[in-house]
Amino acid sequence: MHMASLAEPGSLVARVGGDEFIIWIPGAREKQPIETFAKELVDTLSREYEVRELAFHSSASIGIAIYPEHGSNAEEILKNADAALYEAKRSGKRCWRFFEQSLQDTAYEQMQLLNGLRNAIANDELVVHYQPQIAISKMRIVAFEALLRWKSAKHGNISPAIFIPLAEKSHLINEIGAWVLQESCRFCRRLINAGYASIRVAVNVSPRQLAVADFIEVVQAAINSASIDPSHLEVEITESVFIETMDDSVEKLMLLKNLGVHVTLDDFGTGYSSLTYLRNLPVDTLKIDKSFIDRIAEDATQSSLIASIIEMSHVLGLTVVAEGVETNEQLQQLRECRCDMFQGYIASRPLPEPEAVKLLQTG
Repeated sequence: MHMASLAEPGSLVARVGGDEFIIWIPGAREKQPIETFAKELVDTLSREYEVRELAFHSSASIGIAIYPEHGSNAEEILKNADAALYEAKRSGKRCWRFFEQSLQDTAYEQMQLLNGLRNAIANDELVVHYQPQIAISKMRIVAFEALLRWKSAKHGNISPAIFIPLAEKSHLINEIGAWVLQESCRFCRRLINAGYASIRVAVNVSPRQLAVADFIEVVQAAINSASIDPSHLEVEITESVFIETMDDSVEKLMLLKNLGVHVTLDDFGTGYSSLTYLRNLPVDTLKIDKSFIDRIAEDATQSSLIASIIEMSHVLGLTVVAEGVETNEQLQQLRECRCDMFQGYIASRPLPEPEAVKLLQTG
């Protein structure tokens, strides 16, 4: 159903970019009818869509600001609605939030963090840590996932859950993402020089990074600069990259595969994922999200579900990685389910490069 058809007569519905929309409802000041409308809107948008014969599940988050309570002009209203939207997204999918003054304080803190993040590369405050991925059959390290860390001189250690969304929202993610690719490829080169030529390095790529016109050139430049074979690099994407620009995303990932770069679908099971469309996507590996693994040892139904996911993935020719493995019981269940690889604290936390190399050396 079209959003405009749900809005009150005289309302304005506008797209402001990407997947963001504004609905202006003149005269709306009472919270109860606004909440009722927000719930109806979320329920309507949170459904399955079919795109080129592929099924996708969407969800919606809503931020709400009321005039004049939350702003005396359009600029303030939009800014405060955006702050409420950010809080709604932090709270989870399929929800809405009204603006509160505490959100304004949070927005100011984020602005300060953003100013620091703009200079983080130049100030040598960013570092890449590496978490090993283990082949279950041989119990050997076969890859590392590159994970970005930020130790700000002013703010201390900042969680990636905080600064990565800031980077994406401000478009700094392209500069930072290119830097992570370069660092990861250089790490791969140092591994090769140390005699570990079979180890891949996996780098997370956001939808914004993949969307830029020169993304393939950025990846190619990082590979060439480090003088590594493209097969040593793995790119991890989430299924959200296919929602906005299906054709462009598939085309770019196919170009990466043709180069020899390994492509992994991350966080399987958390959102839009469906095994039915994997056969049409240019991916080599499927990563099962930690939320699935947490209950595998105690819940027989969950274990059977994961076993089915792994079996169907193998039929499609995909390798399967379980992430967030923390106990021997979980690992044993994954072994029985014929999972290919795992990563998690049971093996190792993400490590600075010297410690990651030492872990390789000690086996």
